[in-house]
Amino acid sequence: MITQTTITGSYEQSISTMLNSVYNGKSIDSAQSEKLFEHLFSGQMSEIELSGLVMAMKLRGEKAEEISGAAKSMRKFCSRIDLGTSDIFDTCGTGGDNSGSFNISSSVAVILSSLGVPIAKHGNRSVSGKSGSTDFYESLGIKTDLTGEDAVNYFKNHRFIYMAAPNYHPAMRYAAPVRKKLAVRTIFNYLGPLTNPAGTKKQAIGFFSPDLLHLYAETALALSFDRCVIYSSLDGMDEVSPLADTIVYEIESGSMDKFKIKPGKYMTESEAKLIPKHMSPSENTDLFINTVSSGKASPLAKLLALNSALALYGYNSKNSIGESYERSLNALMDGTVNKKLKELRGDI
Repeated sequence: MITQTTITGSYEQSISTMLNSVYNGKSIDSAQSEKLFEHLFSGQMSEIELSGLVMAMKLRGEKAEEISGAAKSMRKFCSRIDLGTSDIFDTCGTGGDNSGSFNISSSVAVILSSLGVPIAKHGNRSVSGKSGSTDFYESLGIKTDLTGEDAVNYFKNHRFIYMAAPNYHPAMRYAAPVRKKLAVRTIFNYLGPLTNPAGTKKQAIGFFSPDLLHLYAETALALSFDRCVIYSSLDGMDEVSPLADTIVYEIESGSMDKFKIKPGKYMTESEAKLIPKHMSPSENTDLFINTVSSGKASPLAKLLALNSALALYGYNSKNSIGESYERSLNALMDGTVNKKLKELRGDI
């Protein structure tokens, strides 16, 4: 068995030395990773160096400290906004599960907002599927291009803001060519949910791999969230699945616990199989509008309520998942979510 070695010594060692160490199969700590990615985000790393770095990490297996260091660096180079409160919540997940599922976390953000949770949603366009958060919100008529004071004012008016990643992470332009050419999952796929421009300290993060979930939870633990739930379904969804158990890591005040959600308590397998997949943004939009305006407890409404229940628990541990499920489902059926959607669209 190959033993992974961690570099020790002065943090003043050269970038070249650190890169060569990673190329040779060694791992680096958070501070060293932060330094390397600062070199990248300041435009000083060549495409060849970056390709070698991310592929060496991928083939060896990225470490929690390396991911947390990269996230800290990316946060430094982010175009941050101050929403005037620390009581904000994000439902941004990693995406990339290739499940073709409905825009669940984006819908959950709207549902939670309708229930009074202040939302600062971070997201992007789809890479592996047809409909990412930006695609979905654009089709719904929710603003996706707000930055600076415009974003702050929108949040003050609606207690909701969507922040499209490219508008807030200009330094990622230095990584974009390599990511496009490699076209494989790398350390960058971990970073989105960890780099919210508004600095959210509470989050619900869906993750693309149950096998790597503990690694990602350890990463989040190192980034000092006040409260966070990180989860992945055993069928590989980065959401609470309607068909398979979901593993959840719960982080609060520097401690971490683990539990499981069984979807059979909330919907039948036959109902779960009726939930559409692989739809376009416009098709997802039509389905969401129908779901929030029909007054029916459809299979999709139940799935959205279940995911919202976990998010509400992530926001505040006093929100039990069982009670939050009923609360979310009622909001979907009684017009509460529909009213909020119309408000965000500017219809009322």
